Amino acid sequence: MDLNLPAYPATFTSRSQIARVATERWTEDNFYCPSCGYDLLPFPTGTRVYDFYSSLCAERFQLKSAQTMFSRRVLGANYEATMEVLMRDAFPSLIFLHYDRPRWVVEDLFVVHRACITTSCIVPRPPLSPKAERRGWRGYNIALDRIPQVGRIWVVNEGTVREKQEVLAQWKRTETLLNIKPERRGWTTDVLRCVENLPSTFTLDNMYSFETELARIHPDNHNIKAKIRQQLQVLRDLGLVEFTSPGKYRFKPQPDTKRDSRNV
Repeated sequence: MDLNLPAYPATFTSRSQIARVATERWTEDNFYCPSCGYDLLPFPTGTRVYDFYSSLCAERFQLKSAQTMFSRRVLGANYEATMEVLMRDAFPSLIFLHYDRPRWVVEDLFVVHRACITTSCIVPRPPLSPKAERRGWRGYNIALDRIPQVGRIWVVNEGTVREKQEVLAQWKRTETLLNIKPERRGWTTDVLRCVENLPSTFTLDNMYSFETELARIHPDNHNIKAKIRQQLQVLRDLGLVEFTSPGKYRFKPQPDTKRDSRNV
């Protein structure tokens, strides 16, 4: 994988246009579908929501690029339209590409699997005021800190390229979450994220320590402990959690999946 971004036409004057064209071209020429491993092809210019798709499995992706590392919140577009796409299970996986402008190279790249983009991590922003031209329009932020580690698939980390087979294996493991209906998937991924923050062997009481956090994300649910127990059963059925004895559980991350300490 060549991490150097391509040269751009001298006629371009806008830095944002230069970066958009260069990162899109780089993705087309160098990246691959993390689901099947085949080439990515671009959608026609002007296509909404989607930027690339797999030439083999038709998995769809949207590219987000920036010259600074992505923070815990990433700006999205229209909230209502996004929720409609999300409920149809048609939201794309997201490619996050961080480039170093002085060196003009790709520094970091990770993919957020669409199975982990749920109602929990799509956070609505206040609607525009009545005086605004698009009054009432409401955008949203993607809360990257609500994405489980298993759903954040690193491809390039600080200039180091990860083995392709490791990327494909993590994608396949995360894909099991697609067995949960979109309207229920938020709870499953939220509980999974809590599990990831515990030792590999943990107890039900350990999980109850997240009760306040989960109640804040799901204010309409008034029986959080029961929901935690239910979702642990769901994670067990998906093969992500094991019951070892009454009230005791085990979660073993994929060996090549490191717990990310960076600000994403």
